[in-house]
Amino acid sequence: MTATTALATLMLPLASGAALAQEAGFAVELSPATDPFLRQRIGLRVYGPVTEPAASFVRGCLGVVPAESAGAAFEVTAPMDTLSFTGAGAGLQSLVLGTPDGLYRCALADDQGFVSTSLGHVAPGRYTVWLGAAEGSSIDARLFASETPVSAIELFGLDVARLGEPRAGRFAFAPSPDSARQTLVSGAPLYAEEELRPLAQDNCWGYSRLDAADAILTLDQASDRFSVFALSERDLVMAVIDPAGQVHCNDDSYNLNPAVTFDAAQPGEYQVFVGGYSPGPGSVYDLYASAGMPAFSDAVVNLDAEPRAGHVAFDADQALQGQLLASAPVSSQDPVESLPIGMYCAGFTDISAPDLVLSLDGAQSMMSIYARSETDLVLAVRAPDGSWSCNDDAFQLNPGISINAAQPGDYLVYVGSYAPGAGGTYNLYASMGEPNWNATALAGGQTAPSTLNVTAEPSVARLSFGPDTRIDPRVIFDITPSQTEAFGMGDGCAGYITPGQPDLVIDAVEGLPQLMVYMVADTDGTLTVVAPDGRIYCNDDFEQLNPGVMIPNPQAGAYAVFAGSYAGAGGMATLGVTIASPQWVMDREH
Repeated sequence: MTATTALATLMLPLASGAALAQEAGFAVELSPATDPFLRQRIGLRVYGPVTEPAASFVRGCLGVVPAESAGAAFEVTAPMDTLSFTGAGAGLQSLVLGTPDGLYRCALADDQGFVSTSLGHVAPGRYTVWLGAAEGSSIDARLFASETPVSAIELFGLDVARLGEPRAGRFAFAPSPDSARQTLVSGAPLYAEEELRPLAQDNCWGYSRLDAADAILTLDQASDRFSVFALSERDLVMAVIDPAGQVHCNDDSYNLNPAVTFDAAQPGEYQVFVGGYSPGPGSVYDLYASAGMPAFSDAVVNLDAEPRAGHVAFDADQALQGQLLASAPVSSQDPVESLPIGMYCAGFTDISAPDLVLSLDGAQSMMSIYARSETDLVLAVRAPDGSWSCNDDAFQLNPGISINAAQPGDYLVYVGSYAPGAGGTYNLYASMGEPNWNATALAGGQTAPSTLNVTAEPSVARLSFGPDTRIDPRVIFDITPSQTEAFGMGDGCAGYITPGQPDLVIDAVEGLPQLMVYMVADTDGTLTVVAPDGRIYCNDDFEQLNPGVMIPNPQAGAYAVFAGSYAGAGGMATLGVTIASPQWVMDREH
């Protein structure tokens, strides 16, 4: 006989004179909660001597209860679907419940002193409860009346040693060397009956069964990181108790599926409870474990594959403004979630190999990796410690990931698109600190309008610039006042320029990793640069109010530079060309 089972065969009226009617006292009023998410629950403290055998109420009931007049009375004022009475205290042996129809029932306590009984289709009326203990003792216990049963775990804590054998079995952690994933259970029935909240009040949601774990996973040795996760058509929840007794809960890690990840995991048994976000029977689930983050996909990912765009070392000098890592075509045939990321990540990429491996020699307080394209991009990055990050839209439709306390090592970068099969090209960047979107350019670019006379002789100077240029050119000139708008000519174009002729022409030779054109002015300056292939690049505020245009992997040829001012008034300026970091200072000698 369990503590929650009423002795139905003993629900009989008392013999004549067995108990006297209560003539004075008070009753606690009960009614259904108006909010279905905040169920009714009232707690009392019951104490005092016991005087009457519980068997005088129900034959065979154990213990001795307080006098009939000392029973705890509850007045149900409206019909209730369910009503539970729960007692907890050292030495408790039984609970006697008297109902409005004059019948009595008895429930027996377990060895912890926990006892509970529940009623369905509860009618209004007076319900009286007596708690029983050993003869000659006194009661000092807690008594609850509630719409849903109060768990013994909430009152006494979870004693793992009291749990029954796991419903789905015991398993040794042994993930596949190919997928890093291990199937523990397939098609197991889901039991969503008791609240998981007693395990951890603040972060355990949903319903399971707490009489036993669903599975026990044993780690034979310590692991840097491993995960337990479940998949189902139903909205699942999960709780895992580690060998130290710490409770870890999760609701939605991947769609509506839960996962729990352990860092610096210690050897021992991990008790796994799988449940539903809402109570009720039905549905099945599959349970898995994986090395590292949750491997929700069983796709085999070769993290050692040669990256499509190669290996690149992080350059701290270039990364001050934004280091161009690669310009490459977008690949987008596989879901990003096929990677062992362990969280929801939008979009599609090519999981056969990373797009690029970025090597970081020394730790950085923050490092950002970001990409830009005319295609709606997505991005996923695996850090040296095996952790993953993903992003969809950080700036317009372009993704970016910032990593705090970035550690030395190789960062695997996967670039993809939001839609499957999308093409196009992307420019991939890295920077110290936050992404410097001002220093990025759209891969593919936009064509300059015919109103820009890019073939005219420049009004200020023509410069030759290449890998052998030892001193970065800097030219002092006056921005011509203008009322011709650059707004709308291309992405980032702003201000007013003189379209009839460029201010400068830069003749770039082969072999430049990037071309940086920048300007410092007395006014709020703007830059419009047209490449040899007719693509237009614009910028307004790269460094405070100073503009800069960075062109990755520039082709050889003439770059027409149209200098402007945001308000059209013109002003004195210094224009520079570099492949490294700009000198944001003003030269004043003509």
